Amino acid sequence: MAAEDFLGLSLLPPLYLDNVRGGRMKRVGIALLTIGIALTLCGCGGERQSVPEPDDADSSVVGNGQKVAGSMEEYIDQALSWQTTTDKERKVLEQAKQDGELSVSDYEQAWSDFKSCMVERGYPPFELANYNGIYDMPQLHFTGTQDEWERYKDDYDSCYFQISAIDAVYTMQVGNPNLYTDMYEAIADCLRREEAVPLDYTAEDLRRESGNDQGNGENPYEYFDPKDPVFRGCKVANGWSSAYADDEGVDLWHGDGGNRDNE
Repeated sequence: MAAEDFLGLSLLPPLYLDNVRGGRMKRVGIALLTIGIALTLCGCGGERQSVPEPDDADSSVVGNGQKVAGSMEEYIDQALSWQTTTDKERKVLEQAKQDGELSVSDYEQAWSDFKSCMVERGYPPFELANYNGIYDMPQLHFTGTQDEWERYKDDYDSCYFQISAIDAVYTMQVGNPNLYTDMYEAIADCLRREEAVPLDYTAEDLRRESGNDQGNGENPYEYFDPKDPVFRGCKVANGWSSAYADDEGVDLWHGDGGNRDNE
């Protein structure tokens, strides 16, 4: 029985993970917080995944080649047009257009600013998860109250909105440079470029294998382990986050914020 079923859904904060790669808000930190609660309470050792549904109404069609933009420059223009894009981000994105890419240093600075924003709101310093060069919130061990949870959601949103355009452009640049709309197609392409799978590995292969991932310790993937950093980096870069019971996590409420192994 899943932890959520045992506890009752009303006892857990809602788990949601929106795909920011099309310009929408990413709620990875909140998703991983819920994951951390579920895994801590059930003592599970497998993976707890949050898989966004494809945007296309016909979810049976995978890997049809549709793209979110005609070029990376066009995608940067989209990011510049988002209402949530800050003036500071616009300067970075305009420079990225001029240079032909968004620099690693600008990406790292954005996430450093995010951490500083959270610390300024009263959270202890913490280390971000790093999946093959892609940053994300770590698994969170929630020890606070419902009011503290609601505050965390608001604080996360406020801080992430300040870097969301930079994050979206950089992760698109390195995780989905062919600008595929379909998440599975983008991740499969990423895996092929990283030489983690054969050239004939498809989006449908990935969807089939991930659909067989029950989080019970068995590996349904033919060419890689689900905890492989390349696979996890490709996933996180394309808006699909996952956490494991033995991932390092942080307590931002009654701990010192330092990463620790989940027991």
